[in-house]
Amino acid sequence: MTRVSSLRMLLKGTVTGLALSLAAPALAETTIVMAVEADFSRMNPAASRTWNTFKVVRHIFESFVEEDLTKGGDAVPEIVPALAESWEISEDGKSYTFHLRKGVTFHDGTPWNAEAAKFNLDRMTNPEFEYFVPASPGLMGWVWMDLVGYEVVDEYTFRIDLKQPNAEFLRRLTAGGSGAPRMVSPEAVKTYGNDGIEDHPIGTGPFKFVERVVGEKLVIARNDAYWNPERIPKADAIVLRGIPEVVTRELALMSGEVDMIGTPSPDSIETLQAQGMQIVTGPSPMVYVLWLNTKDEHFDDARVRKAACMAINREDMAKYQRKGFAIPAWGILNPGGPGYDPAFRDCDYDPEGARALLAEAGYPDGFETRMDWTFGGGSDVNTKGDAEWLQRDLEKVGIRASIEMFDNNTFWDMMSAGMREGTGLTSASWGESTFAWLDQVVTTTALPPSCCNSGYYDNPEIDRLLSEARASATQEALDGKLHEMRDIIAADMPFTTYYAANSVYALAPNVSGFVLAPQHWVDLTGLTKE
Repeated sequence: MTRVSSLRMLLKGTVTGLALSLAAPALAETTIVMAVEADFSRMNPAASRTWNTFKVVRHIFESFVEEDLTKGGDAVPEIVPALAESWEISEDGKSYTFHLRKGVTFHDGTPWNAEAAKFNLDRMTNPEFEYFVPASPGLMGWVWMDLVGYEVVDEYTFRIDLKQPNAEFLRRLTAGGSGAPRMVSPEAVKTYGNDGIEDHPIGTGPFKFVERVVGEKLVIARNDAYWNPERIPKADAIVLRGIPEVVTRELALMSGEVDMIGTPSPDSIETLQAQGMQIVTGPSPMVYVLWLNTKDEHFDDARVRKAACMAINREDMAKYQRKGFAIPAWGILNPGGPGYDPAFRDCDYDPEGARALLAEAGYPDGFETRMDWTFGGGSDVNTKGDAEWLQRDLEKVGIRASIEMFDNNTFWDMMSAGMREGTGLTSASWGESTFAWLDQVVTTTALPPSCCNSGYYDNPEIDRLLSEARASATQEALDGKLHEMRDIIAADMPFTTYYAANSVYALAPNVSGFVLAPQHWVDLTGLTKE
């Protein structure tokens, strides 16, 4: 039975039961209920994970600067002032002086100023600080790896010093998903502690935290005192629900229990449109990465890793698995990110050549291995289907892989620990509009127990090239260093990719004000409904 026919049958018989299981308390007329692809991790920015979590975190907490996600289109979002009204960069590119916005308070009334900025930098980077977050260095090296110091210049001036120029530093301050350089109320941390702040997340953002019921919902409400009148939310509240099962998300939308959902199944788009739902889709920097375990008894041979790359029919996977809402991907650089070249190939689809490589490596009859997989998080759909597709392609060349599935938060804890003994392959969606994510995936500083060089690829040359890319004075020089790094990884093959997916949302017909920028997260302040 196809997913579409399954969905139609479920619509006829189970909407009442769904309404009972997903029923929420009576809500204000301007409350938007949004179902996303997985539950959320920690509400402590310095220790948070996953794009779904950052979709919430970025509305409660803010940074010195932000990406303007209120405009659509294909261009990388503009960096705009946020908790800093303006900034200056020294001639050598190593010092950033932020002139902080005056009159801003955290949701608990604590003033925002340079001392609050220092408190937060101490939490993220200073192991001697009373409120230091131990998870932060492993999660957030991509932001602070060039940091050498910071200081309060005066009440509303704060300076950050780097050991080298970083061409992406400002944009990295806007990002999240593996930690987030966002500002938390110092008084809230002192009152509740580092653990308690997760239940009392207090920032300066356009939404305030209301409540969280783990596994059920997370509620945020409009901050009427928000400093930027143009981004005071139009809705009274947003209720976010993590619903991993895509059919359940779709049913919740069509039954009216939720107002919008992330990532409907490509198979269901026509059915949703026939029910009057709006489909909003656009480009994203998201790419699906395949980690190959360089410590595994089979995949420690680069020929075996190359054979796995050659076994994957990427064209058909994008066409049939994502129904055209994706494009094939090769290599470690992602569409929408710096250095991307759509003509680059790290391997060709060549099952016969893959079998020959395996025989050359001593596996003429192939071998057995295991794939560790997640049911998915932000913008993921049917990742088990992806695993099964890859399983079939790999089996055709002699790599017989079993599949073990894990919920998203458990999976990311495993990624920090490194692939288990006996696991040869794992995968997750990643890719950013910066190359910051590569600092979390391919470098030696991201080797286990840090996140997420989970296949144990140990090559200091990659660290050097990424450092030089960060310090590049021109886009041409930056791209050149990334291409050198890409080519080394293509030869060693500790990673490959298989497709890059569009962002897709489905909205009820009475919802308006949703803008989809080419990013993994969205701005919810303009959402409203009739």
